[in-house]
Amino acid sequence: MKQYIKILFFFTLPFFSKAQVWQTNLDSLKTALTTAPDELTKMVVLFDLAGNYAENNRDSCLLFADEGVRIAKKMNQPLWIAHFFTEYQSYLAAQTGNLTLSLKLANEALDIEKDEKNEKGVFIPKNYEFTDPHKFRLSQMGYTFHQFGNIYLTAGNTEKGIQYYKDELEIFKTLESTKSMAFVQGNMNIGQFFVDTDKLDSAIIYNKRALSYSETTGWRIFNGIILRSLGLVYLKRNKIDSVKYYYWQSLLASRQQKNSRSEINTSLNLAYLYAKLKRRDSAKYYAKNAFFEAINFKSAEIVKGTSAGLLALLWKEEGNLDSAFVYLTISKTIGDSLSKDWSNKINKFQNVNFEEQLRLEKEAQENLASKNKIRTTALFAGLGLLSILAFVFYRNNRQKQKANLVLQEQKEKVESTLQELKSTQTQLIQSEKMASLGELTAGIAHEIQNPLNFVNNFSELNNELLQELGPLDKLGVTADQQDILKDLQSNSEKINHHGQRAAAIVKGMLQHSRTSSGQKEPTDINALCDEYLRLAYHGLRAKDKNFNAEFKTEFDETIPKVNIVPQDMGRVVLNLINNAFFAVGERGKEEAISHKVEAISSEEKVIPSGLQLTPYSPTVTVSTKNLGNKIEITVSDNGTGIPSEIKEKIFQPFFTTKPTGQGTGLGLSLAYDIVKAHGGEIMVESTTINGLPNRAMGMGGTKFIITLPIS
Repeated sequence: MKQYIKILFFFTLPFFSKAQVWQTNLDSLKTALTTAPDELTKMVVLFDLAGNYAENNRDSCLLFADEGVRIAKKMNQPLWIAHFFTEYQSYLAAQTGNLTLSLKLANEALDIEKDEKNEKGVFIPKNYEFTDPHKFRLSQMGYTFHQFGNIYLTAGNTEKGIQYYKDELEIFKTLESTKSMAFVQGNMNIGQFFVDTDKLDSAIIYNKRALSYSETTGWRIFNGIILRSLGLVYLKRNKIDSVKYYYWQSLLASRQQKNSRSEINTSLNLAYLYAKLKRRDSAKYYAKNAFFEAINFKSAEIVKGTSAGLLALLWKEEGNLDSAFVYLTISKTIGDSLSKDWSNKINKFQNVNFEEQLRLEKEAQENLASKNKIRTTALFAGLGLLSILAFVFYRNNRQKQKANLVLQEQKEKVESTLQELKSTQTQLIQSEKMASLGELTAGIAHEIQNPLNFVNNFSELNNELLQELGPLDKLGVTADQQDILKDLQSNSEKINHHGQRAAAIVKGMLQHSRTSSGQKEPTDINALCDEYLRLAYHGLRAKDKNFNAEFKTEFDETIPKVNIVPQDMGRVVLNLINNAFFAVGERGKEEAISHKVEAISSEEKVIPSGLQLTPYSPTVTVSTKNLGNKIEITVSDNGTGIPSEIKEKIFQPFFTTKPTGQGTGLGLSLAYDIVKAHGGEIMVESTTINGLPNRAMGMGGTKFIITLPIS
C-alpha cells in the first residue's frame, strides 16, 4: 500500500503546480466578491465564480451557485434564478448522470423565462451584451434551450437534442448577438453529433464554424473540445497525421483555457491513438496524464474506467503484471472513494432542491384551502340538481341508443348501396371515357394512317430502288453523286424508322381506347399472374437472345377467385411485368460499366476497406396476398428504381422515362384507369441506386402494389 501512495504522490505533483496557477487567475473575482458594494453585484460575481469552477471543481461551482440562487430569491430576481439553474445546477446534475433532476431544473428555468412579467425590475450589469430586459430574458431562454439539447443528447434522443440546439441558435441570430457562447456551443454540439453519426463533411463544417465563433466571440474555453472533435473526424478517415495535429492543438488549447475536463479527454484520446500505433511509451504518458488529472478533477468515471484499463493493458502487453495490478488497484480504491463522495454530495444537493419544492407546494396548498371550502359548498348545492338532470339525461340517452341502433343498420345498408353505385358509376365513366377516346383515336388513325402508310411504303420503295442500283462505284457516277445517293439511302432509312415510331404511337392510342367485353367473371388471380409473367419473359427472350433475368412467384394459395375482367387485368399485369424486366435490364447494363469503376476505385482505395461488392442478379418477383376483404398483387424488381421527383407523374398519359422510340407513355395510364374501374388502388414504392456501395448492398428497385376488392 505504501508503494501505491508513493506512485500516486509522484504523479500528482504537476497537478498541484497547475492548480496554483489557476488559483491566481481567480484572485480578482474573489476580491470583487469581498468588496461588492451591494447584494446584486455580489450575485453577479458569484455567477462568474461558479462559471470559472464549472469544468474544474464541481463542489466549488455548486457552492457559489447555491449562494447566488439564495441572493437572487432574496432580491426578487427570478431571471437570475433561472440563469443559475440552467448554467450550473442543471448542467452539473446532467454531468453526474442525474438527468431527471437536470430536466426538472431546466423546466423550472424555462417556466420563469417564458413569463414576460419577470422582465420588470431585472438587474443587468452595464457590461452585459443585452441591457434591454426583453432581450436579456430571450438570451436566457436561449441558454436554457442549449441545456435541453445537452440533456436529450445525453439521454439518447438525438433528434430532439439537435432541434433544441437549432432553436438556441435561432434565438441568438434574432437578437443579432456578437458575443454569445451559443454560437460556439450550438455549432460544436451539432458538429459532434455529425461525428458520431459518421457524417464527416458536415462535422467539419459545423466544428470549423464553432472554432471561428470562439475566436470572434472570445469563448475560447471550448477550443479544446472543438479541436478534439476535428481530430475524431480525421481518425475515422484514417489520416493519422491530421489526427495528431488536432489532438495536440486540443491539448494545448485545453491547458491554456484551464479546461481540465477537455484536457483529460484529449489526453485519453491521444493515449488510445498511440496504443493503436503500437507506441506504448507515448500511450502510457498520455494515459497517466488522463488518469491523475481525473483524480485531481474528481472524475470517478474516468479514474475507474478507460484510463485505468488502458494503463493496465499497456503494462500487461510489456509483461509487467505488477505495474498492471498497481494501476488497477489504485483506480479501484480511489475511484470507489471519489464515486461515493460525489454521490453523497449530489444526494444532498437533490434533497435541498426537493425540500424547497415541497415548501413551495405546501404554500400553494394553503392558499387554495379557502377557495376549496367555497367550491365544496357550491359542489354539494349543485349535486342535487345534477342528480335530477342525470336521471333525465339517462332516460333520454337510452331512447337515443335504441334509435341509433336502427339508424346504424340503415346507414350501413345505405353505405353498402352507395359503394356499389360509386363502383358502377366509375365503370360507366371509364366506359364513356374510353368510348370518347376511341372515337377520337379512330378519327386520328383514319386521318393519319393513310399518309403514314404512304410515307412508310415509299421510304421502303426508295430503299429497294437504291439497292437495285448495285455497287455505286460500278455505275460510272462521280464521287459527289455517290455521296448524294448514300445520303438519299440514309434519309430513306430515317424516314422509315420514324414512320414506324408514329405507327406505334397510333397503335398504342388505339389500345388505350379499345374496349373489352366488359364482362366480369370469377378469375384465378394466381394463374393469371403466372401466365402473364412467363409470357412476358419468353417474349423478351424471343426479341433479345442476350436478355437474361431471374423471375420468382410468391402466391398466396388462400386467395379465392376474384370477379374481374380478365383481359383488362391481364393487360395491367403484363405492362407492369414488362416494365420490371426493362428496369433490371437497364441496371444490368449499368453494372457492366460499374465493374470498371469498381476496379479503379479499389486501386485508388475509394471503396472502404472490407466492403465486399456482390455481383448483380436481376430479379423480378410477382406475389399475391389475401387481405381478407381485399387481395394484393405486387410486382417488384431490383432495377434502377424511379427518382422521387417523377413518381407522381408516371401515371399521366404520354409520360415515359424510356429512351426515345421504346415507349409511348400510355401503359401505366391505362393500368391506372383499369384498376380504378375495378374499384381498386395502384401504388408505387421505389428507391434509386447511388454509387458503388449502394449497389454492393443490393439497394434500388421498384414495387407496384395493386389492391382489388374480393366481392
